[in-house]
Amino acid sequence: MTCCTNEQLSLIARALSDPIRYQILDLIARGGTEDTAACCTTEMCVCDIQEVLDMKQSKVSYHLKELKNAGLLHERKQGKWNYYSVNQAMLKAFCDELSRRFHLPDRLVTS
Repeated sequence: MTCCTNEQLSLIARALSDPIRYQILDLIARGGTEDTAACCTTEMCVCDIQEVLDMKQSKVSYHLKELKNAGLLHERKQGKWNYYSVNQAMLKAFCDELSRRFHLPDRLVTS
């Protein structure tokens, strides 16, 4: 998966620059907390994210939309619920592209 256009790089960078979106992405990547139903998976429902972060559903949905538009999340619908997981391939492509463009040594990107 490539994300080498300037527009795609900007979308991802903008999405990652917001502390709430970063927190949501981190939460999904970790599979939630011990208290959430998603504790054993790397996928989370909006309702679980809302509960863990103590935010209104509309605010969580807005940030999820921004992360999804940047290509950082996969969305799976099941009934009336939407489940999100991190798009690992896009994150890797983003890091690889930054490394290529700015000539970062591999040890900085993978550590």
